Amino acid sequence: MVESSSTSHNVAKGATYWFTGLSGAGKSTLSGALKVKIDAMVGDNKKVFILDGDVIRQGLNKDLGFSAEDRKENIRRISEVSKLFAMAGQIVFVAFISPYSADRNFAREVHAKAGLAFYECHISASLEVCEGRDVKGLYKKARAGIIPHFTGVSDPYEAPENPEMNVNTGEQTLDQSCGQVLNQMMTEGVLASNSAPRVAESLIKSLSEDEQKEVDGLKFIDVNREQAEYIQTIGQGWAFPLKRFMNELELLESMHMNTISDSEGKRHLMSVPITQDVSAEQKEELANEKRVAIKCSELSNDVLAVINNPVFFTNRKEEISTRTFGTSSVKHPKVDRIMKQGDFLISGESMDFVKNVEYNDGIDSYRMTPAQVHDQIKAKNADAVYAFQVRNPLHNGHVLLLKDTREQLLKQGYKNPILLLHPLGGWCKDDDVPLDTRMKQHQALIDDSTLPSDHIILAVWPSPMYYGGPTEVLWHASSRVSAGITHFITGRDPAGVKHPEDNTKDCYDVWHGQKLLTHVKSLLNGVEVLPFKVAAYNKTTQSMEFFGPDKNKDDFEFISGSRMRQMAKDGENPPAGFMSMKGWEVLAAYYKSL
Repeated sequence: MVESSSTSHNVAKGATYWFTGLSGAGKSTLSGALKVKIDAMVGDNKKVFILDGDVIRQGLNKDLGFSAEDRKENIRRISEVSKLFAMAGQIVFVAFISPYSADRNFAREVHAKAGLAFYECHISASLEVCEGRDVKGLYKKARAGIIPHFTGVSDPYEAPENPEMNVNTGEQTLDQSCGQVLNQMMTEGVLASNSAPRVAESLIKSLSEDEQKEVDGLKFIDVNREQAEYIQTIGQGWAFPLKRFMNELELLESMHMNTISDSEGKRHLMSVPITQDVSAEQKEELANEKRVAIKCSELSNDVLAVINNPVFFTNRKEEISTRTFGTSSVKHPKVDRIMKQGDFLISGESMDFVKNVEYNDGIDSYRMTPAQVHDQIKAKNADAVYAFQVRNPLHNGHVLLLKDTREQLLKQGYKNPILLLHPLGGWCKDDDVPLDTRMKQHQALIDDSTLPSDHIILAVWPSPMYYGGPTEVLWHASSRVSAGITHFITGRDPAGVKHPEDNTKDCYDVWHGQKLLTHVKSLLNGVEVLPFKVAAYNKTTQSMEFFGPDKNKDDFEFISGSRMRQMAKDGENPPAGFMSMKGWEVLAAYYKSL
């Protein structure tokens, strides 16, 4: 058995997936990669079996050669064996060239007579691609006449006319090909999710007139805007299953386990501290109160939330900082804020969220709850939702990534994938572009059709920033799960910061967040993780293109935020093809105002 603390799926019915294609098309490679993924998804390495030449020709069919008659008998035996596995409720990947339609149709009929699911899958890499992958030199020997009757060279290959799937491994990466097959398995009910998409309910409840009078008379804590952002994050449901500022045990579990347990003892990913501090004087003043109100006078005089039966515990600021950020240096922007907090933390038996936080900045309508986001998902009739966390303006490299993601999901069989463009709306460093400018810039890209309005939901995620590297990446993803998304894009250094004691190096490895999130995706309620592709400006083509080891690095340029600021200050426009001009106009106006 595979060791797994959480299995996201189960094998709902047995099925045979018949992978047919030329030698070198990737049938066995794809089968093996799918087995690894499904083993992890179901928590069992006995639910998937692969039948390929290495298995069959060394045992069951070692008496057969490669004549037409022997090939037919080879397929007959494979068909019967795969049927038996499917009857036992297993998924079988049959990875054989199986060049003749009649033989594959026989396999289909064998399964149909037994009432079993059978899916013919054309692994359709071109002959040129297959020859290019010919590590064993088989094509070279076939063309030299050393190997007779070689499919695709000296023997015919009859491509399927109406396969259940056409998987072009020559144009797709291995992960993309796996995604296409896994999506089909979900659609056909071969694999079933153990968790329905989760949509967290808002905790905000309006009060009656009498209740309002009572809370208005309570002693209160006056918090800053950043803490009001946390109140909104919890109250709207983005911190599910957290329903209050963390108590001591919840904080300990989050710091040491990166999880938080719900009322039934089930653990959920929660990698960052969400707490409320008080001073020693406030603790003494509130110690005997049954209920304590929370206000934010920066925004209004309204009570936002009430802590019931409050409890106090020591604010171990150094421990919280080192566990969360790997440093207690006050030169780290979030550590600095934690170290300035009071010496105690307050939580309670429960919290009542009595008013949605409003900022009256023209952006409140974008600060949707998970349920409101999900309502928009349903209104757009989306069958996939890929969320993108962003705290920077968007250039054409981002646009390229987002459009490519939609194209890849369409290739995997989704009919209407929708983008949730979800910029972080809470506290950020002073040198980050502020939310109002970013929102205007994002909206400009939608208005000028750089981003298609039909396939996008633009909303604001209320959480403050942590600059916590991989730890924060987990939070970015786990929070969005609560809106019922199906996919989450994670990229290069989305939550990074320079080392607080050495500005010449990064505090965190820029790829560790992506690697960690991909590794623990079983904790994301079935949400798939989509690794970010890096794009850079190609000076030759004057466009943003995906950058990789196969590219000539001298042709590419990475345009930094500091350079954009300088261009705006000097009245220059960015290179053609780098950013929508409407989007640049918004950004340039901000940079000029600094």
